[in-house]
Amino acid sequence: MTSRGMRPPVPLPPPDSTLESHPVPRERHFPVRSVGLGAAPDARHNLYSAEELNEHANRVGLKPLEETDIRQLLNFLTSEHTMDWRKDGSYDETSDPTWGPTIVVTAYSDKARQNLDQALSNLVDVVRVFLFQDSRFNPFARETFSRLRFDVIEEKGLLEHASDDRVREEFNAYVRSLRLFPEDLRHERLAAKNRQRLELECLNRPYSPERFGFCIVLDEKAIEDLATITFPDDPQENAKVLNTVSLKFIERCWDCPETVNPRLACGSGPEKRYYDGTDMCPVFDLPMICGAWYDHDGLNEMFPLCSFLNSWR
Repeated sequence: MTSRGMRPPVPLPPPDSTLESHPVPRERHFPVRSVGLGAAPDARHNLYSAEELNEHANRVGLKPLEETDIRQLLNFLTSEHTMDWRKDGSYDETSDPTWGPTIVVTAYSDKARQNLDQALSNLVDVVRVFLFQDSRFNPFARETFSRLRFDVIEEKGLLEHASDDRVREEFNAYVRSLRLFPEDLRHERLAAKNRQRLELECLNRPYSPERFGFCIVLDEKAIEDLATITFPDDPQENAKVLNTVSLKFIERCWDCPETVNPRLACGSGPEKRYYDGTDMCPVFDLPMICGAWYDHDGLNEMFPLCSFLNSWR
């Protein structure tokens, strides 16, 4: 056997070096605001149970559940809502019937500040348009939309122009501050033991609901793109028009390997890129990826998202 012709392993760019000179604490309490119908104080009092929705489906004669059915999406997005994350009986304190990724804002110019509220409003509207594509499922679409809540983290001093690596570590510090894990840290001890066995660095990767598996980054361009979205008059054009805008997702529990996985690549030539813990998601398909996340072990299994989405359609 010979190694002639074998290509040398491709290294990923090194992690942000400023994380060593200016490290992120293991826990960070950020000020957070929320948008979406699920952010209303009385949101949980206006929701329907799965049984009530299924009764409606039976009354109107809907076909049995199909993989691409919005009912399946709702099932995924609500699959963890009855779990006792702290394993201490504090379910009433930690239960959350809403869904939606956390948004991290990294742009704080005057223009970005002026456009941010419109950008967030348009993002919520894009989700609404996606959910209400088929009138047969309107009750399920209303229920899914009523549960939508984006938590928005804004902190200019810590996040302005932050690198993807820093955003990931700050997001992990925020997730740890939520304390959605057993007090005895049983999951972390097991994870640390496994990483030590594999001679891997023990990073700050707290246990949490799948909802916090990735965050959305809003930089200058993303804010402007969202704020200037024009919704087409023809509903058949929604996907084509709205998917010209893409948002960056950062996977929370990813850590940089020494070399890339050659199977996790897309493009060719100068445009070729390897999975680096981030991906771009067409904005119209955001709800679909949020649901698919529950059925996959990380964004790497769906990389690149644009190809993954094409295979689902």
